[in-house]
Amino acid sequence: MSPEDRIEIERLVFSYARYVDTTEYDALGALFEHGEITSNKQSGDTRAALRGAAAVSHFYATTNKGYGAEGARTHHVVTNLEFQPQTSPDEVRLFSCFTVFQRTPTLALQPIVCGRYRDAFRKTDGRWHFTEKFIDVTLIGDLSQHLNITL
Repeated sequence: MSPEDRIEIERLVFSYARYVDTTEYDALGALFEHGEITSNKQSGDTRAALRGAAAVSHFYATTNKGYGAEGARTHHVVTNLEFQPQTSPDEVRLFSCFTVFQRTPTLALQPIVCGRYRDAFRKTDGRWHFTEKFIDVTLIGDLSQHLNITL
């Protein structure tokens, strides 16, 4: 993998986190135009994979709380990026860890959820894109100010 490919893949990972924090759900959905999101912690109608831009955008817009211009009042920290050995020059798997912090008028600054991401990417027409994001939630704190659903 070239350094340029690595930077583009990292940009996708960090863009996902930023779009959730800033409630830019159309941009978030666009990251998964050719991909899907699944999780080990599911509620209600989220048992199936979220496939494509519209499904991802709609899900996040309806399940995540927003605070107007302040977005979700969250801050995702993504660390420990582990690129897996490539089996194809146009496919990459990446493992990482995440911690989400939040502060609202009624919630002191604190971590609210932690876990691991298992991401897969494919290069098509010279551009990398998500094909899969698996969200493995390992620690859950107070999500009352972040989600409209219960995990």
